[in-house]
Amino acid sequence: MALPSQSTSLPAKPHRFRREPSEGWLAVMLLAPAALLLCGILLFPMITTLRDSLFVNKLTEPGLGTPFVGFQQYVQMFGDPRFGQALRNTLFFGVLTVVGSFLVGIPMALAAHTPSRLRGLARVALLLPWAMPPVITGLIFAWLFNGQYGVFNDLLVRTGIIQEPLRWLSTPGLAVAAMVVTIVWKTSSFVALIVLGGLQGIPRELTEAADVDGATRVQSFFRIILPMLAPSLAVAFIFRSISAVQVFDIPYTFIQQAPAQGLLETLGVYIYRTSIEFLDFGYAATLSVALFAVSLAVTAVYVRFVRGGD
Repeated sequence: MALPSQSTSLPAKPHRFRREPSEGWLAVMLLAPAALLLCGILLFPMITTLRDSLFVNKLTEPGLGTPFVGFQQYVQMFGDPRFGQALRNTLFFGVLTVVGSFLVGIPMALAAHTPSRLRGLARVALLLPWAMPPVITGLIFAWLFNGQYGVFNDLLVRTGIIQEPLRWLSTPGLAVAAMVVTIVWKTSSFVALIVLGGLQGIPRELTEAADVDGATRVQSFFRIILPMLAPSLAVAFIFRSISAVQVFDIPYTFIQQAPAQGLLETLGVYIYRTSIEFLDFGYAATLSVALFAVSLAVTAVYVRFVRGGD
């Protein structure tokens, strides 16, 4: 009698589920495309600029070619009096405009935050300078400061403050003051927006408790509001400092109208004129590296300040 055939197939192995990636690896995979894109946008131009600064590339002298000169152009830069003047102008305007933007921006934020009938108007006035392109701002203020038909001269003469129109853009000191006022007007709204965001996050119970205890508005501002605004002020400070070092649009617009170009030329303007007007791309790359170094130094000071505060 035949026995029933026995199956020789092996039992199926239990299915092993693939392990899901941890949160750390998942974050790396999600951020990798954006990181690669940023590296391509930021690192590639930086490396290219650093490389170009080591070569001579003058389109006005095509017979020279593009020879490798190493750090010769850096030596030339440190001996260039125009570079020294542009760097001093950049730092000078940076300090004045950063301080001025905070002195104007903080009251603007308080006016836009405090409940009143004019709060809506204050918020519109806060957004207008920030939304206006810098080149348009420079052109408008260059027209306002015009010595012949400028609005500012007309107002000063009508109110009796001055007897004769001032040549704002032709007088070195007045041209500097006019450009500082223009940059402060443009950038103070950015500071006001950051500070306004910080004011919205302060609990109203703190200021109400201070009012109950008999504190004045000035005491409440310096003892409660200002310390709680420290993170917002720090963020506004670093962004304003970097943008002040890299300012280009408004100084370039004023230079087109003002004879006192040496006092108004910033490092960004000097880089533009070296590359576009003088067609010296190698030396312009060297100046760009110097501008990056200045911006990096400002950022390093900020990071050390924040760590010290923590």
